[in-house]
Amino acid sequence: MQHSFMGNRVILITFITLMGAFGLNLTAGQFFAPLNNTYGWDLTTLSLAVSLNMITWGIFQPIMGKWIDRFGPKSVIASSAALMGIAFLLSATITEVWQFFIYYGVFTAIGFAGCGSMANSVLVSRWFVKKRAKMLSRSSMGMNIGQLLLLPLTGYLIANTGFHSAFVVLGMIILVVVVPLVLFAVKNNPEDVGQLPDGDSTAIFSPPQSAKLSEALRSGQFWIASLGFASCGFTLYLVTMHLPNFAVDLGGDTSLGGQLLGIAAFASAVSMFVTGQLTRNFGKKNLLIMLYIIRLIAFIWLAISPGIWQLYVFSIVYGVSSMPIIPLVTGIIGDRFGKNAMGSILGFSWLLHQIFAALGVFLGGYLRAVSGDYSYAFGMGGLILAIGAVITFFMEKDNVYLQTKTIKAQ
Repeated sequence: MQHSFMGNRVILITFITLMGAFGLNLTAGQFFAPLNNTYGWDLTTLSLAVSLNMITWGIFQPIMGKWIDRFGPKSVIASSAALMGIAFLLSATITEVWQFFIYYGVFTAIGFAGCGSMANSVLVSRWFVKKRAKMLSRSSMGMNIGQLLLLPLTGYLIANTGFHSAFVVLGMIILVVVVPLVLFAVKNNPEDVGQLPDGDSTAIFSPPQSAKLSEALRSGQFWIASLGFASCGFTLYLVTMHLPNFAVDLGGDTSLGGQLLGIAAFASAVSMFVTGQLTRNFGKKNLLIMLYIIRLIAFIWLAISPGIWQLYVFSIVYGVSSMPIIPLVTGIIGDRFGKNAMGSILGFSWLLHQIFAALGVFLGGYLRAVSGDYSYAFGMGGLILAIGAVITFFMEKDNVYLQTKTIKAQ
């Protein structure tokens, strides 16, 4: 009996998983103000805890990548999501700053490393070859929708019920929804259920070959893609963690940051869909350069924004150029180096991304503390984006490392 193609279910579940994972991990900035008001922990200290999260996440990306290559993405994603949910429940009990460093800075980061973009991208890439770019874009829209729903929800919960209950609700969402879906409704490979990539029953796909991590590290194209991606990391988390506090600096309330990030997430979801459709015609390289330039324009605008309404404009322009960068870079690395070792190779690229993300978060808080505003931090973000765009210009045209052969069934 012929069963319907399970790849479509995989896309839905990776979409939901990324909703929960990104929605939770990107809420930290909204807890800055209440933690400061309750315990007196200053912005630099809280930024350092988030930087620890970024570094820990980055360090564990290659480790999770190796585990995914060895054990398959399903078990890694499910166990990592469970750890992330438990970490948020523990965060509801914090009374000392070291607890925030451990629960959010370490436990949440390890969980996110195994159930975030890299792990889900590997899973999608196993189920799709010809439609890989489009399906990566569709599943990655979960990152945007998670922010669109969970960031405003977090702001609402903090404002109306307190930050302790906000941690509990967010942790339960991933434990009750995401973990069971991954455990009981996902398979690692189409071959596990007698199916073929893309659900193409009329074609036989040759076993894919892949580059080793050592080969990727000797490739200039890997470093071009990864260093450009690092500029994304610096600016993405600079905005996500400090925009709520910047909004308060300009006279907004504690819920405004979540609203602004929600607007950015909606704009990013629309952009994610559009870029997924345009990839075949324009190529990943050209779209990447365009997105880096759009984000650069947004940062220039943010650096000179004198009031609240300008933040709404920024959220839209920035949102267009935020998350769509991730599936484009993932697709480039998958195309060039093959899917079987994609966990290890993509994990190393994410490590660089997260090192720069940690720098963005920490320098954002430090420069705000020493200068009294965020203009220097946002200006630095714009400069790094300009460098990222120039680096990406030297990337070769899209070139698949392994051309998958199709043989029509006789």
